[in-house]
Amino acid sequence: MDTPYVTRIEDRVHSTQDYARTEFDGHFDNSPVLVVAHAQDAGRGRRGREWWSAPRAMHASIALAAPPDDVLTLVPLAAGVAAHDAIEHELGLTTELKWPNDVLLGGVKAGGVLSEVKDDVLVVGCGLNLWWPQSPEGAVALLDDDPGEGLAAELANAWATRLLETIAGLPGSFDRLRYTELCATIGLSIYWEPGGSGKAMAIDPDGA
Repeated sequence: MDTPYVTRIEDRVHSTQDYARTEFDGHFDNSPVLVVAHAQDAGRGRRGREWWSAPRAMHASIALAAPPDDVLTLVPLAAGVAAHDAIEHELGLTTELKWPNDVLLGGVKAGGVLSEVKDDVLVVGCGLNLWWPQSPEGAVALLDDDPGEGLAAELANAWATRLLETIAGLPGSFDRLRYTELCATIGLSIYWEPGGSGKAMAIDPDGA
């Protein structure tokens, strides 16, 4: 069963993450709140990294009551799968996922997800490059032509509906085998701080 949620569509916001949290805090019935913006001035990536986006992009964040702590590590992976499925359903494109938070098209980053928890509120964001005529190195857009403003909201709702359904049923609703099949990181040589290296072999039950 779909989880009902409130949708806010804005022309421009400072950050969809912050806006969604504020809207959720002010909403009396604890329904999740999805915020979609055509542009944002201070988007951020994982670990506070600066977020660059296309001239036509989907900026979306959904705020909701946080699920139990023991399933929170699965949320970013579930958000990536929801993005993959929404893109495939709405655009007919096949993407891959780079653990833990990137959406890839043809091996190049087309978007990403961000999950933040504070004061028992979970906010999950998703940014997708829809159209970018001169994208920088290391980034790609999903479409060759400008789709106009309407597509962002359609994609965001398709993503949010799938994500909320998965979050409501965690941990059993997370299909680890399917995530592994979509994950381009599996089989690659990987490196981590401080000075670690190895080969990515699998995703463990908590998403690591």
